[in-house]
Amino acid sequence: MSSDLLRLFRRLGLNSHTQVPHPRSKSQLDYLDRVVAIPKLLYDSTVYIDLLQDRFPRSLDGLLKAADSWHSTVTEAELLATCGLLRPDHADTPKVIAKVRASIESRQEYRILSPDREVWAAAGILSAILSRLQQRSRTDRILLLNDALLLETARKHGLAVLTRNAKDFDLLQQLEPSARVLFYDRTES
Repeated sequence: MSSDLLRLFRRLGLNSHTQVPHPRSKSQLDYLDRVVAIPKLLYDSTVYIDLLQDRFPRSLDGLLKAADSWHSTVTEAELLATCGLLRPDHADTPKVIAKVRASIESRQEYRILSPDREVWAAAGILSAILSRLQQRSRTDRILLLNDALLLETARKHGLAVLTRNAKDFDLLQQLEPSARVLFYDRTES
């Protein structure tokens, strides 16, 4: 086994996690509106979805515009998968597809990160540990892998993931404390 994999196993505590991490209270999590300095951000799909649905908090618009924002091919795939799931005969489908397409095409190429081999390996281990501890279904494991890919990409590049998905990212961050995550709550309509 390569020394890189051994280091990764040690860093992620491959054989040491036997207890399910417990969700932390909202007051224990880092929220975008409570940070002093905005770090470089890697957006989770929830950010794009909330922006497209006009449910991203208006009070955070200024922070979002001021942030050094980065994007991922993982979120591109998740958004495009949504387009593929839409019913072609539904009246709103072309409008939704056009919005998603515009969102993806507006990303500056040099600000799009793709997971590399190291990130895939760490994300695979991390998502599998949490899936085992929580006895997640196959479908949930795939979604969790995408979240772990974002978390590990952000960690590798010194970014913080911005998400409203506290349920999964809180637990992943507990298993990978060197990763940074910022949360927000969406505006309810």
